[in-house]
Amino acid sequence: MAQFACEICGAEFEQKSRYERHMQTSHPKQAVSAADIEKTLKGVDFPKSRDELVDRMGDEAQPVRDILERLPDREYRDAAEVARAFGELRTHEKAPQNQPSKTGGERAMQASSSSPSAARFASLFAGMQFPASRDELKQHARAKASEEEMQILEKFGGHTYHNMAYVTKELNRVS
Repeated sequence: MAQFACEICGAEFEQKSRYERHMQTSHPKQAVSAADIEKTLKGVDFPKSRDELVDRMGDEAQPVRDILERLPDREYRDAAEVARAFGELRTHEKAPQNQPSKTGGERAMQASSSSPSAARFASLFAGMQFPASRDELKQHARAKASEEEMQILEKFGGHTYHNMAYVTKELNRVS
């Protein structure tokens, strides 16, 4: 009777070394990816320092915890920034500073009179039930919208908007 059995495929081995070789060659552990790190950090309230992120990791996230401990000691604004730092660590190359999450996020959320941002308008209608009329759009956005954004909404046509794609199309038309 075999002393060692593979939990994955049921293969049996008399010697531990053969069992270990089988595990390494037939069922290798998958390396942690940037997506795994982002998934593990889901729900974390950013910004957080590297040490705060490490402290949040439990034993079940040990592979991610090991990676976080090797990241540069700095404050991270979001999980994407942590994943980018992991990529730098893995490739030994510094990521460019003009990453979309660094430059685009804030810019996209700021409304501008010359060209209002579709991303900003999408955030105004988060949780909106479609289809909706122009008046329903205005009522929903009123709490978060600037005066400038409300003026843009006034220019919207009086028809029904079936989803955010219709709102974006109308935003492009009026701006």
